[in-house]
Amino acid sequence: AGAREKVGSPVVQQSGIQCFNCKEYRHFAKECRKPKRVKDSAYHKEKMLLCKQAEHGVPLQVGQYDWLADMDEEVEEQELEAHYSYMAKIQEVPTPDSGTDSEPVEQ
Repeated sequence: AGAREKVGSPVVQQSGIQCFNCKEYRHFAKECRKPKRVKDSAYHKEKMLLCKQAEHGVPLQVGQYDWLADMDEEVEEQELEAHYSYMAKIQEVPTPDSGTDSEPVEQ
């Protein structure tokens, strides 16, 4: 019989987590051991201008529309990951062997 992780263990809770830095699964970006990705300021400046053009109704090329659609999906994924991360933290429940009492302490 092999070892199995308990439902409340960090390994099980983080199995669906994806790192924003390296895009690998099972850890958060703040736990990532790989070097942080360098952000290309020219790329971000160009994409910011595209967003502003789209807001003002300026016609965009097909590839630009595709990029905007991908960005919307990426933002939604980041929001979902933040939500799941928060939910995983609030679902952590003390176990009987964790050293906490189930009764409140009287002061």
